[in-house]
Amino acid sequence: MQAPSTARKPGLLLDGVSASLRSAAPGILWFTAVRTVSLVALVLLSPGSPGYTVDRLAVHWDAAWYVGIAQHGYDHSFHPPTAAGHPSPRSNLAFFPVYPALVRGVHTMLPGMGWGGAALLVAGTCALVAAWGIHAVTALCYGRRVALLTTVLWGIAPVAVVETAGYSESAFIALAAWALLAVLRHDWLPAAALSVAAGLTRPVGVAVAAAVMAVACREVVQRRPGRVAAVEPGSPSAVSVPPPAPARLWKPVAAFIAAPLGWLGFIAWTGWRMHDWGAYFRIQRMWNSRFDFGLQTIHGFGKLFTRSTLVNLYFPASALLLITAVVLLVITVNQRQPLPLVVYSLIITAVALGDSAHWSSRGRFLLPAFPLLIPVAKALSRAGDRRTRIAVLAGLGIVSACYGGYLMLYSVGAP
Repeated sequence: MQAPSTARKPGLLLDGVSASLRSAAPGILWFTAVRTVSLVALVLLSPGSPGYTVDRLAVHWDAAWYVGIAQHGYDHSFHPPTAAGHPSPRSNLAFFPVYPALVRGVHTMLPGMGWGGAALLVAGTCALVAAWGIHAVTALCYGRRVALLTTVLWGIAPVAVVETAGYSESAFIALAAWALLAVLRHDWLPAAALSVAAGLTRPVGVAVAAAVMAVACREVVQRRPGRVAAVEPGSPSAVSVPPPAPARLWKPVAAFIAAPLGWLGFIAWTGWRMHDWGAYFRIQRMWNSRFDFGLQTIHGFGKLFTRSTLVNLYFPASALLLITAVVLLVITVNQRQPLPLVVYSLIITAVALGDSAHWSSRGRFLLPAFPLLIPVAKALSRAGDRRTRIAVLAGLGIVSACYGGYLMLYSVGAP
C-alpha cells in the first residue's frame, strides 16, 4: 500500500481536510469546552469586572507590544521614545511579525471590533487551528483516543491561559503542528512553507526548521543510489502510515534549504533596518533574553532551594514545569517518538532551560512542546476506568485555571 502522492487534486485535498476535521471534531470540542471553563474561572477570580479581565487578556504584558506593532509598525531605533506603555523604552523589534500582521488584518476587516478584540479573535482562532493540528499529528502516530487526550491536555496545560490571550503562542503552535504533520507525511513543500511562516512568528521557530531539516536530511540519505530505506521503529510508518512513495530528491533538499529562511529572514531584515547586522541579538539582550546554556536557570534553582526568602508563586511553579519537561522529554525519547517530534520537543525544552529570560515565562516557553504530553495521554488512555481519566483531567483543569488566573491577574511577572 502506497502513501498518497503529495500532488493531490483539489477535490481530494478538500476531502482530506474534511475527513481530518471530522476526526478531530471531538478533540476540538473538548478543547473549546475546557478553555471556556477556564475563561469563566478567570472572570470569577478577577478582582475587577469582566471587562477588566478581557482587557488583561487582550493588552497586558507582551500583548500590548503586539497590538502596538499592529497599530504603528516596527521601530526605527534601538531606544524608541515610547514603547507600548512600558516604563523603560525597548525596541519592539524583539517581536516577530506574523501574529501582529494577522491582528492588523482582522482589524482592517472588522474595524468596529477594536484592536484588543482583534487580538483575542486571532489568538482564539489560531488556538482552534492549533488544537486541530495537534489532534491530527497525534492521531496519525498513535490513534484517535490518544489524540483526543493530548488535545485536551494541551488545553489545560499549566500556562494554557496564554492560548486564548493576546500572545503569539497559538499562532506559532498552529503553524508548528501542521508543519510537523506535513513532515510526517513527507509533504515537503507544505512543510517548508509552514516552517518559514513559523520562523516568522516566534524565535523558537528554529525548532520547526530543525525538525524539517532533520527528516529531510534522513530522506536524502536513505534515498541515495544503492541504499534501501529502512523504517525507523516508533515512526508513523511503523505505527499507522505506510512507507512514502518514491519522490524526487529535489523536494526534501528544497525543504531543507527553505525551512530556516523565515527566522533567518527576520533577523536579516532587522539588521538591515537598524544598519547593524547584530541588531536583533542586541535587542534581545535589552529584553534580558539570550541563550546562556542554562546558567540563569541554575541560578534560579539555587535561589529556590538554598534560600529561605519568600518567592512569588510562579517561581516554584516554573521550576516544577522545567523538571517535568525534562522527565517527559526523556520518556518521549525512550518511547521512540517519530524523529521530527523528538527534535522539535528537544529544541523547545533546550530553549526553555537555556534562555536567560524572565523566570515567570518559562512555562509559556514550554507550551509549544505538545509532543511531551503524548506519554501522559497514552498513560491515561490505558486507564481502564473512565472515571479515573475524568478525575485526573478535572484536577489538572482546576489547577490550570487557578494558575492561569494568578498569572494574568495577580502575578508581578509576565506570563
